[in-house]
Amino acid sequence: MLRLPALATAVLVALTLAFVASGWQGERRKLAALLPLPPQGSYAVTLAFAPERFHQVQLQDKGRVVEVRGHTVYMKDVAPPALADIAREYWVTSIAAWSGT
Repeated sequence: MLRLPALATAVLVALTLAFVASGWQGERRKLAALLPLPPQGSYAVTLAFAPERFHQVQLQDKGRVVEVRGHTVYMKDVAPPALADIAREYWVTSIAAWSGT
């Protein structure tokens, strides 16, 4: 009787762990070229699609959104932990250093 709920729980836990692990792997891949990270930096964050209000608000919580051009959001004053949070998002395809001008 308990076999089905236990199996369903195990599948859900495995899927959740796979999702979290893919976020960590994506973070390392997206930030590898930027290491070592400065205490505060300016970055061009490219999304898989044109950012909507939700994405802009999420990014604004991590730093200062300066401009949006196409699929790229330009940000200033982003701390390393916040940049790691941004990189974990599946809708972020790449992050590059930006001169801030």
